Amino acid sequence: MEYWFLLASFAFIGAGLKYIDCVYDEEVFDKKVAVVLGLVCGVLMGYLIGSDAKISSIFLAVIVGVAITRKIDTNPFFLGAILAFAVPLFLTKNIMIDWFPTAALVFGGVVDEIGNNRADLGMINSRLLKTFFHYRISMEIVMLLLTAFGLFEPIYFLAFLLFDLSYHSIGGYSNMLKRNRFEFLLVDTPDEIIVTQIEIGNGENHIDEMNGGFLHGEF
Repeated sequence: MEYWFLLASFAFIGAGLKYIDCVYDEEVFDKKVAVVLGLVCGVLMGYLIGSDAKISSIFLAVIVGVAITRKIDTNPFFLGAILAFAVPLFLTKNIMIDWFPTAALVFGGVVDEIGNNRADLGMINSRLLKTFFHYRISMEIVMLLLTAFGLFEPIYFLAFLLFDLSYHSIGGYSNMLKRNRFEFLLVDTPDEIIVTQIEIGNGENHIDEMNGGFLHGEF
């Protein structure tokens, strides 16, 4: 497989998955585009899984990690996951798997997803750990170790870094759009803190309350 195609594919899939995530979690971007991206990313991921055992380990770990933590919770994600398994079975009649790297990457992916959930819920106080799990670095560390011990060539580590970079770039762009779309008004009372979310231009208020605590969000 050409290196440029490998790198471009990982970057595209990372950006596509985050776009879908932002559509349903942040209510940013277009749902119709998200469905198309679910289809395209699933087919592309399936082709890559069927072409290379090491790529198969990486993407199967991503899929299994989010499945275990119940993150495949929208139609585009479900469609993409089904295609990621169906396409290689159609093309090659089997899925190539290196079991040890796959298991190690699944472990890293599950740690990342659980830690990210806990950070989003305000259950982690350490700023360092919040940053660590926000950027889901556990799987990157596992990839680095697998590369250092010669189980993966450096090109696969670079591809995975591009996957993460494009994923977080779309997330950052989504946050910028959301900041421009809404203004936030904080009202502090003795019993509760009320965050009023005002959509600019529409005059629609969306109010979220948490008794005795702060409202957490990625902004």
